[in-house]
Amino acid sequence: MAGRLILSATFLSTVIAASLPLHLHVKRAVDSGLANVHISYNEILHSPVAFTYGPCLAKAPGESHHLVGRSKSCDHDRLLWKVPEDAPTGHCLSAWDDKQSLVGRSDPIAIAPNRRTTRRRLRKRQEDFSIPMDNSSGIDAEGPWFDGVALLQDKEISVVNVQEAKSKEIAIVGAGMAGLMTWLALNQSGMSNLSLIEASQRLGGRVHTAYFGDPSERQYQEMGPMRFPLSITSSETNETLQIQDHRIVFDLAAEVNRLNSDDANFTVDFIKWYQTSPNGLYYVNGARKPNGQVPTVSEIRANSSLLGPSSSQVDPKLDELTDVLDNVISNETFIEQVARNVYKAHKTFLDQGLGGLGGDDWSEFAYVHNYLNYALNDTFVGIGDAGTEGFWDNLYESMYFAATDWRTIDGGLTRLPSAFHPLVDSITYMNRKIQRVQYNDTTQRVTLQWKTDPLDRTFQNASYDLAVVTVPMPLVRTWRLPGFSELLTTAIDTYPYEQVCKVALQFQTRFWEHFAQPIYGSCSTTTDIPGIGSICYPSYDINSTGPGVMLASYTSSDDGLRWASIPEEVHVNYVVDAMAEIHGQVVYDQYTGNYNRRCWVLDQYETISWASPDVGMRKAFIPAFFKTEKGIVMSGEGTSYTSSWISSALESGVRAATQVLLELGLVDEAKAVVEKWMARWIDV
Repeated sequence: MAGRLILSATFLSTVIAASLPLHLHVKRAVDSGLANVHISYNEILHSPVAFTYGPCLAKAPGESHHLVGRSKSCDHDRLLWKVPEDAPTGHCLSAWDDKQSLVGRSDPIAIAPNRRTTRRRLRKRQEDFSIPMDNSSGIDAEGPWFDGVALLQDKEISVVNVQEAKSKEIAIVGAGMAGLMTWLALNQSGMSNLSLIEASQRLGGRVHTAYFGDPSERQYQEMGPMRFPLSITSSETNETLQIQDHRIVFDLAAEVNRLNSDDANFTVDFIKWYQTSPNGLYYVNGARKPNGQVPTVSEIRANSSLLGPSSSQVDPKLDELTDVLDNVISNETFIEQVARNVYKAHKTFLDQGLGGLGGDDWSEFAYVHNYLNYALNDTFVGIGDAGTEGFWDNLYESMYFAATDWRTIDGGLTRLPSAFHPLVDSITYMNRKIQRVQYNDTTQRVTLQWKTDPLDRTFQNASYDLAVVTVPMPLVRTWRLPGFSELLTTAIDTYPYEQVCKVALQFQTRFWEHFAQPIYGSCSTTTDIPGIGSICYPSYDINSTGPGVMLASYTSSDDGLRWASIPEEVHVNYVVDAMAEIHGQVVYDQYTGNYNRRCWVLDQYETISWASPDVGMRKAFIPAFFKTEKGIVMSGEGTSYTSSWISSALESGVRAATQVLLELGLVDEAKAVVEKWMARWIDV
């Protein structure tokens, strides 16, 4: 009998709805705190309309569960519905005119249990575990950071004119990977008035391939990002674990290839990157074999006596400290969790890391010295400095560099941003180096200001409804900005970034591939020569004839800054001498004299290499980055949960696009962006 009554109510509501002026329906499952209600008209109403949710046979607005919104006119075709956590399932949306007469009704709507309620219950069940082990695989898990309902809680949006919303003027400042990703997600959401603003004359930002000659000659090295970790295969179980958060890079490449109809001039293809080689050279403390040659990594592993006698004594306390830190940084169980879902692992570490202390509340130095009570001298020696670095960066970097399978882009990573040229050139404004940002509280528009020539006395202006800023924060802090909140202002003013300096050298042949123990690709050659850092051999065109380009020096942090002050010719000559000391006379014999040096601090359009936040900064500042202030949406790899990787920039672009869409009430479009790019950690 009860079932018949339900069917009868559903039938009656459907019959009633068909005869009313307004048709109300939802196109997507109501499974979160926000939903779009679509409105169509049998006839135009000239009175205000109130929208409610409640019983499908309600005869007056007062019988409803809650008010959804009000409209003064009928020029909209969508309603933004903020769904209360206690909203019952199976009820209907209704529309009422100013005389409280029914003018529209939906079919019964199924509402899934609110996901935030579910998450709180799960968290309560998990609170006894320091590192929960029940994360979902992949990146489909719910994320704890981006809450679409909270984003709009202070907005007076209830009805949406979709055409008007999609014609809003949106500026994307910065044409690096975050800016390009933001543009793509918004463009494919139907936003029709986008402008991409770039200070330099190129796309790509810090993605920078140095070509020696024409790109078709295939003589190049990466002076910015170089590689993408793909998966980790266990040497013990032979099980392969995919590194999920980098999948967005491969998805983006497939998408731009499709959009460019696989035009060979713009295709992005991946090839194997050789991260390690057993034949990499090991030149530390001047180590040489009896024949005078530098030993390989594998030879050192097989015969440690090649290193010569050690003058240092093993300190048991330092060995113990190393084990303690390894338990935190190289914890295989947590590394697996990070690989499966870095976003959920990040939240877990913040809440429960370091045995429940809170992962982002302690620097490595403070944890070892103040909490574990190691002596000051042991702490300095064991950690290396008394800096404010936290554990999180070491955790996810340990996972990435545990990868056993890597990829790079054939022809250079610059091919990825270059593939956007056919797509964005018509809406891209180069040579616009923004210096000032203003916000008008009355018009609620953002004005960007720049000079056509740096020596001009007057500024050029352009005004927008919203602006997405993907520029690194050290550059943003040189701008004149509107009055942001104290937290966002502090984030912009203090967020630290690393420095990198690279030197690439060209040789007549790939002589390293012709050694008795050939080196094919990799960054395995190790040296303690000051100012050299990593040495990487090309992973493309292995065993090819003709010239070859070696990344002969890759230094970061203090070295990356210090060597930039050395005159370029002096610096390059120093690197050539170091390569000859390691590889032999062949370096002098085959060096062509062609080189490329890129110290990012000298680049006026970037000035830095990657974000390296201090302890506590991600925990404090990520919520600030995810909040729109004065018409500004912050994006870029520095606003992500990880730093220094292209995937970080792309995911920040997905988040920024979603944030813009939610600002405009376009919830369906925001959900579509999230689903397409697998950014399922965003809760909308």
